[in-house]
Amino acid sequence: MQGGTKIYGGVVVRLTDRLLLCKAPGFTTSDFSIPELMWAELVSKCDAPNMRTSSTMMANNATSSGSAAPQLSYHICTDNELAFAILSDMGLTRHKAHATLDEASKTFRKMFVESVASFTPKAVEVFVKPYRDLLLRSSDGGSSDDKVNKVKKAVDEVKEIALDNVERVMQRGQRIDDIVRSTEDLQLQAQGFQRSSRDLRQQMWWSSVKGKLLIAGVALFFILIVVFVFVGGKKEEKK
Repeated sequence: MQGGTKIYGGVVVRLTDRLLLCKAPGFTTSDFSIPELMWAELVSKCDAPNMRTSSTMMANNATSSGSAAPQLSYHICTDNELAFAILSDMGLTRHKAHATLDEASKTFRKMFVESVASFTPKAVEVFVKPYRDLLLRSSDGGSSDDKVNKVKKAVDEVKEIALDNVERVMQRGQRIDDIVRSTEDLQLQAQGFQRSSRDLRQQMWWSSVKGKLLIAGVALFFILIVVFVFVGGKKEEKK
């Protein structure tokens, strides 16, 4: 195994269904490799919200060239929705490991502002590179200038992605404003339609009343004529 403190990779897991959203490689070694089964075991350990844990994992099923399989350490940090976990050699301290996980979580939240339930591995694929850069920076090795340049590059990439996400959110907000305005216009149109319907009903009611009054007036007129003729006839007979 190579000397120094090495982080061999990290994962991001959604807690609700333990979906592996992202897996970032770290340092590689020439004398052993980590099989997928170990990563699956690490994902299975991400099973509770709001926790921090660190322990060891026997790499019994790791592919090793003629020597005993190495013992690795794993570190997990979770919030309400996501888990961030890394595999490293035994030289990585718990404090440094969890500081790395906190930075990974903070960077992830800046890059992705959508609901965690909508995340897919394809959607968060862009996080692999900044995550890997963070793991490499947190490991020993490399000159100070290289580390500074990597940090600057990673910050620029994260900033660009964050700005793109903010722009998408703002565009979504504009679309929501348009929908709200359309809804208000429809509501005003509906109110106008209700007023028009009410006025029309009143006009129809008055038309009906006028028609009935007209019929009643005509009937009364004929009745008066009949009464007048009848009374006039009676008077003529008396004379």
